[in-house]
Amino acid sequence: MAGGNLRPTNQQPTLSRFFAQSPTKTKAGPSTTAAKRKAPTSTSRRDSSPIDLTLSSDEASTPPAAKKRKTAPTHAHVNRHLFLPDGTPTPEPEAEAAPHHSGTAPNSPVHDRWKYAASQPAVDRTASELLEKQQRRARLAKALIADNNSFHRPRAEAASSDTERHGEEGEESDYGDGDDKFRELQAAFALKPAKGGARRKAVQQPTVKGRKGKEKEVGPSGLAYTPLELQVKRLKEEHPDLLLMILIGYKYKFYGEDAKIAAQHLGIVAYPDRNFTCASIPDHRRDIHLKKLLSQGYKIGIVEQTETAALKKASETRNEVFDRQLTHVYTAATYVDALDSVDDANKSAPLLMCLAEHSLGGMGADEIVGVGMIVVCPSTGDVVWDYFKDGHMRTELETRMVHVKPNELYIPEQSLSKPTQRMLKYFVGHATTEHKIRVEYFKKSLPHSDAFDRVSSFYTDKSKSSASAASESFASGKLMEAIAGLPNLVTIALAHCIDYLSTFNIADSLTATKFFTQFTTKEHMLLNGNTVTNLEIFQNETDFTKHGSLMWILDKTLTKFGSRLLHSWVGKPLVNIELLKERTDAIEEAMEGTSQRLFMLRDALRKLPDLAKGLCRIQYGKCTPPELATLLEAFDKVSRLIGPADDTTTRNPNQPKSPLWRSILSSLPRLSEPLKEILDAVKLNEAAEGSKIEMWRDTERYPDIADADVGMRGVEIELEEELKSIRKILKYPSLKWTTVNGDEYLIEYPKDRDQTRIPSSYLLHSSTKKARRYYTPKIKSKLHERARYAEQRQAAADRAFLSFLEEIAGRHYAVLRDAVNKLAVADCLFALATVAHNQDYVRPEFVSASPSSSSSSSSESTELEIVDGRHPMVEELLAAPFIPNSICLGGDEAPNCTIITGPNMGGKSSTVRMVALLCVMAQVGSYVPAKRMRMGMLDGVLTRMGASDELARGRSTFMVEMSETSDILRTATPRSLVILDELGRGTSTFDGMALAHAVTSHLISATRCKTLFITHYPSVATSLASQYPLEVRNAHMGFREERRGDGSRDVAFLYRVEEGLAGESFGIECARLAGLGDGVVEVAREWAGRMRGVVEARKRRNRARQALKQIVECLDESTTGSKRAALGQLSSLISGMAL
Repeated sequence: MAGGNLRPTNQQPTLSRFFAQSPTKTKAGPSTTAAKRKAPTSTSRRDSSPIDLTLSSDEASTPPAAKKRKTAPTHAHVNRHLFLPDGTPTPEPEAEAAPHHSGTAPNSPVHDRWKYAASQPAVDRTASELLEKQQRRARLAKALIADNNSFHRPRAEAASSDTERHGEEGEESDYGDGDDKFRELQAAFALKPAKGGARRKAVQQPTVKGRKGKEKEVGPSGLAYTPLELQVKRLKEEHPDLLLMILIGYKYKFYGEDAKIAAQHLGIVAYPDRNFTCASIPDHRRDIHLKKLLSQGYKIGIVEQTETAALKKASETRNEVFDRQLTHVYTAATYVDALDSVDDANKSAPLLMCLAEHSLGGMGADEIVGVGMIVVCPSTGDVVWDYFKDGHMRTELETRMVHVKPNELYIPEQSLSKPTQRMLKYFVGHATTEHKIRVEYFKKSLPHSDAFDRVSSFYTDKSKSSASAASESFASGKLMEAIAGLPNLVTIALAHCIDYLSTFNIADSLTATKFFTQFTTKEHMLLNGNTVTNLEIFQNETDFTKHGSLMWILDKTLTKFGSRLLHSWVGKPLVNIELLKERTDAIEEAMEGTSQRLFMLRDALRKLPDLAKGLCRIQYGKCTPPELATLLEAFDKVSRLIGPADDTTTRNPNQPKSPLWRSILSSLPRLSEPLKEILDAVKLNEAAEGSKIEMWRDTERYPDIADADVGMRGVEIELEEELKSIRKILKYPSLKWTTVNGDEYLIEYPKDRDQTRIPSSYLLHSSTKKARRYYTPKIKSKLHERARYAEQRQAAADRAFLSFLEEIAGRHYAVLRDAVNKLAVADCLFALATVAHNQDYVRPEFVSASPSSSSSSSSESTELEIVDGRHPMVEELLAAPFIPNSICLGGDEAPNCTIITGPNMGGKSSTVRMVALLCVMAQVGSYVPAKRMRMGMLDGVLTRMGASDELARGRSTFMVEMSETSDILRTATPRSLVILDELGRGTSTFDGMALAHAVTSHLISATRCKTLFITHYPSVATSLASQYPLEVRNAHMGFREERRGDGSRDVAFLYRVEEGLAGESFGIECARLAGLGDGVVEVAREWAGRMRGVVEARKRRNRARQALKQIVECLDESTTGSKRAALGQLSSLISGMAL
């Protein structure tokens, strides 16, 4: 190698490999030497561009230095040690050479000489060349760091790094340090994002040295993590399944992917901030934004500061970041919002459903499973359970899902069968609610023995921890008897519910088993999922909202807890005629308005908060003092409506006559005793202001508060003594404490007074044009002491308030909850009375079977008669008056089955829906829109209407139709109402006609239920009428037909049910009304005419064949030999006609 004075080393990459090798313009100038090295001039920021690292030909001619020397640089910003392209360290130049620049062509000898190649040997360098190279690299590194924020570091880090890099002036160093600097620059380049994974792997955990020499982890942006960022990083690693909302100052912040999700759903901005993407919301808007995220199915974690500012100042970690920990975890079903939540327009409450399942035998389509269900509403404390058997299509489970509409499912990950998993997946994916359904899994269902032990231990612990109604029931054995009476699968589901809700500290909603209700009972009719959907019971089928549904018509409730109860009433109408008459009697009495007590009760309901939710917040310990004050005032107001308990007897003329009203009113005076005990303990005004410290009437009840308060007052007395001392020192007798922006106990000393009196130990706080404000060291110390006492007093008040809530929940929950339930019933009765006030609504008449009746084996009649009934929702939505219709089914005089034909758009579906809706309304207890309605009790309303597929569950449109029909045939009884709308239209004509005939025949002959059958198959209607003349009635929707001159027809729909069979369906005329082109309609009319001619010819031929066949049979009885030949020829003629 030339230049043996240069020490060869391993070749190192140069800056040239990171840039294009295109030349750049440089300034030309003579090369000079000096005895003393000078610092290079600073360069301004410049745009990133190709950089020429080559030297001019003049520079190349300077001989290299003969020996490496150790000298101290005279300027701290000169990079003292660099390496040549081949890795050789540069010698120390004796004198600085001014740079001489010249344009160098890419193919020049100098360019070829300095072009980097791995195979090219190292070259000799002169001292001036090396110095120029050194200066260029220093300027390059500075420009790169200035231009790219990926290399920017905080000022403190940079100063520390520079100090460590350059050392003190005069310190001896080695040229090997240049290798470290160049590697640092390479690492900086490697930190930039790259598509390949190799570079990332090389610097997965980069670090830099901090001020004290400690290594700091570098984030993805190339910046070292701050203490707060490290805290956020730790929290996200500890809780990867949560979307974290982290309280920082007066904002809740989201980091990383959480910020992007929050920006998407909350309409806020996500922005890059050092090593994280961030988004934030104000802390006072937390609950509003929290609900929006929960409604999208996310699991939210709330991270809050666990240290206060006062305690932080007094701690040893006062210079470190505030400690933050996960304090709350919420899902849609487990979040219990505030009592006065203003954005909660929906009266419903979120529900959690837990399922357990086992096989009862069978395979494929014959499979039968048992399902245990627990539905919990943590916001209101309602618990519903059920056990049922279900078939292969899981229609029973689907029915319960449609009724409940859970916000969250808690199900086993492995033990559910495939059909159940498919049904749940379909329901979750096709939910028509505003919220998304969250699915939470547990690994495996517990065995029944383990589940029973878990449930027993839960209630045992609760009974020991409080003097509650649960403990009384446990002591008497009633509680364990109730638990043992639950089906095994329900017990398993309950055990898993307890475990799940315990993680959110809201398992107390399961404590009072007295308020557990069964989903299905003998007193109620369960509307299946198809009926709820087809009749639009809870939501319409257009935009899936409440508007336009039956619930929209009936829900005139005044409270949220009343609306939730009415939802249950509408979904499960009564089938007990005595209970139904009792309910309608109460509604009628509310309509009459003769009782002053009922008038006062209804007025009180208008202003009640959600008492059920408030009780649950007390039970969970989440209630605030203002909420408690609101609840106590509401309960107190209700309890004062009625005097002593014996004032509700019928002897009082102001009391209602209905037993249901008397039962409701008699429960309200029972509130007086517990309310008096609670109100004697608290001051409502102070509680309403939110003061947990001042709200107690008896200050000795919670001595910890008093002790901390005494400590605070002692400090305040000492501060007053300090003020007297300060007055003497400053010779200022009128001096008083000053408070500025919340800073108390300030000394405000005017500037026009003698300033030399201010001791040097006084701490300046602030100043104005006229005065200065000071703290003394003693005041500072006393303020810190006072703040600690304040923290202790607040903590004691928090503990006292929580203990008080536990006492209320333990001793008085059952009485308060029972009163809320009775108030909910009253609200529902008032709502149905409001509906009954509508024009032309009548009370339905419920009848029992006459002794001579043979239409049913039950004690209730199967009669159903509606005179001039109207569709309740259509009547309300349409501006034009609704045309009423009359229907009569069952009983001794009318047939059980009515087959309805008629033109498309003639009102067939609306008419049969009207019949079903009026039956549901009547058995809920409501008045109905009709002139008269007379009916026996129905045990079910079953519908098969519409056409839709369920590809996600592997079912075509026709398969869905047949599955729903199969469920109807399996569950219908003589007391059921069945509605079939165009059964068989999803397949070929002959198959559809055959299925329609067979199904309807089975319902008429075997089931003997009330049936309304809509069809466009006239032959099916005529055959059934001829087959069952006493059981079938044919009817059609009236119309008026007019012929045009061009042969087309106009059809006017009358929307009236008329006797007889319709000749046509007028589908082409309906198509013309729908806007199909005239050409298309004309072609369709021609084809319809041809097909009608073919059918008519076939009918004539069949009639002729039948006539000839009868002649042959008659002649065959008296034939002789000669006549037999003629008959043979006639038979051949008949056969030919048939062919």
